[in-house]
Amino acid sequence: MESAIFMIEGGKPLEMVKEHIAERLRVKAVARALAAELGVDDIYTNRSTGILSGVCFKGKLHPEFTKARGREGVSYPKKGTEWDKRIKAQVGHKEVSGWIAKEFGIPCGIRYKGDNCNGSKMIGSPFNECGFLYLGESGPYAMWTPDVPAEVVKTEADGYEVEEPAKSFVLEFDGCRRIEKEEWEILVLQNKLEQRQAS
Repeated sequence: MESAIFMIEGGKPLEMVKEHIAERLRVKAVARALAAELGVDDIYTNRSTGILSGVCFKGKLHPEFTKARGREGVSYPKKGTEWDKRIKAQVGHKEVSGWIAKEFGIPCGIRYKGDNCNGSKMIGSPFNECGFLYLGESGPYAMWTPDVPAEVVKTEADGYEVEEPAKSFVLEFDGCRRIEKEEWEILVLQNKLEQRQAS
């Protein structure tokens, strides 16, 4: 399922992506500080909020952490310990997909009716329907969302009647301009080339 990609040039989307980047950096700094205090390099963070959730001890295990689990050998703070309290006290960044969808009223699912049925389906990448793309703190910035109108057309072509809010959703955002996926990929490659040439 293809997403729609938009270059962010101003307005609310620009404010949001800058806030998101600042918050990610803040959360990452806290996670790194906690890891440094524990003397570990390998950490595991929550994908949605960025907070530190587990660590990998290369040497002696910290007494307030569980034995290593899984292939990666991740240890977690034991319940009720000081480290458990410190890990739980972290404040993560906003879950970006839900934040974008809510802020712009983007439907991440479609409800539909057929002759003898009703149904619904999720659209976009599961649990990651919307998000930001950026090459650094200073940009350029982009945003991806489900291509709601394209999904409505496909669903109606299958003989179903699509319900609101997806049916009449307009895929336009103030401060954004829609681009092709390849346009973003070119920007990424240009950035990599510039970095390589500079080193």
